[in-house]
Amino acid sequence: MSNDAPPESKPSCPPSATNFGLNSIALAVVLGTIWILRNRPKPFGDEVLVLCGAVAIPVILMDILFLKVHRRASTGLDWDQTFAPDIGRVLTKLLGLLLVLAPFAVFYWMTPEYNGNFYDPLWRFLRRFALTFAVATPLYVFIVDGQMKQPQDAYWQLGRVALGRWSDAKKPDIANLYKTWLVKAYFVPIMFVWLNNSTHNVVTFDLSAASVGNLRLYSFLYDFIFFIDLLFCTVGYAMSFRITDSHVRTAEPTMLGWAVALFCYPPFYNLMSRQYVPYDATSFEVWLAPHLWLRWVWAGMILALITIYVLATIAFGVRFSNLTHRGILTNGPYRFTKHPAYVSKNLSWWLVSVPFLLTDGNPLSSLKRCIALGIINFMYFMRAKTEERHLSRDPIYVAYGSWMNDNGVLRFLNRIPIFRYKPPPLPPQPMPEVGPFRSGPETTAPVVDAPVKDAG
Repeated sequence: MSNDAPPESKPSCPPSATNFGLNSIALAVVLGTIWILRNRPKPFGDEVLVLCGAVAIPVILMDILFLKVHRRASTGLDWDQTFAPDIGRVLTKLLGLLLVLAPFAVFYWMTPEYNGNFYDPLWRFLRRFALTFAVATPLYVFIVDGQMKQPQDAYWQLGRVALGRWSDAKKPDIANLYKTWLVKAYFVPIMFVWLNNSTHNVVTFDLSAASVGNLRLYSFLYDFIFFIDLLFCTVGYAMSFRITDSHVRTAEPTMLGWAVALFCYPPFYNLMSRQYVPYDATSFEVWLAPHLWLRWVWAGMILALITIYVLATIAFGVRFSNLTHRGILTNGPYRFTKHPAYVSKNLSWWLVSVPFLLTDGNPLSSLKRCIALGIINFMYFMRAKTEERHLSRDPIYVAYGSWMNDNGVLRFLNRIPIFRYKPPPLPPQPMPEVGPFRSGPETTAPVVDAPVKDAG
């Protein structure tokens, strides 16, 4: 009889909050829907809603049927307990929700930025479905309240504060609630309007003149890939349900995390890219115009990189959101690297903008453009680092980051200490739960990079 101890098994990649294969089925539904829309004799006006439904309905149904997400402990719900909503508690939560929404509504109302024509599609959408939201929100709160294990969430606490019961409030919970809504208030209007514009372009884009001699097909595919990203992102921001375990656990807790993320979006990016970090030279299309097939190879590399980018967004299903933790992803492109979207998109910018070209005979001009794009690359590096620090409060991410050190395709970079994932010095604690409505009343009420449309 041997006394040899069995060899230790290597740790495996932690399970993912989503299933990339199931989310890809939703992508197939979207592609079919786009084909139908492009072959209609004329638009009917609700293409955006139809396409959002083509993402949300399949993903949510499959998450519930196959992944049983509604029964995960992280939802904070117990479907086996007696349904026991409390009307007083529900009304208190609705009061808390009003207190959360009020400052953002006032800001929209008083700010010229949100009163211009750019945001008209969003305001028309909200007016059209105002009654639907007014009915669905209390109903949702009522249902969830009756199944919660700990129903005194941040909305309830804020409502109690409004009633003068300050002792019932927990400051971290309420602060996290407002930060979660700040994410929505900033990103959803941008994403929704961009999606409206992008949908029109994709549905009506004329490919009849596309040929090997021009890059019209490339232009369509480039816009189309980013449209898919926008679509999944917009749905992700809206479909934040505790019932489907897609609610926000926590929002980014540091100012640095917020600063480097917002740098990549308007109006901040518009100012920075124009005044401080302009990096565009001539386009690769002009540069390689005399070399037809090389130009198509170059275009193919760009499309391959941004395809990785959009696949990283699809991996989220209905969970995408900047600056928040809504579950740890470990499959799809995230099975190979922790930041597939950031890596692929930043590489694509070097190929698209070719800042290294000598366009005016002055090498210093090329050097300036390369430094400028390097600064933008660095901002994404800092986004990755602040996201890792935030998500490392979750033990699953710690296990995932440690596993990627030894198994990721970019693990060779670990020789440089700054690229190696470093677990937090203390054992990670479970993420605090602050209520079922951290990310809103979970309606399609009123966010690009890729994990979503940002700087470029």
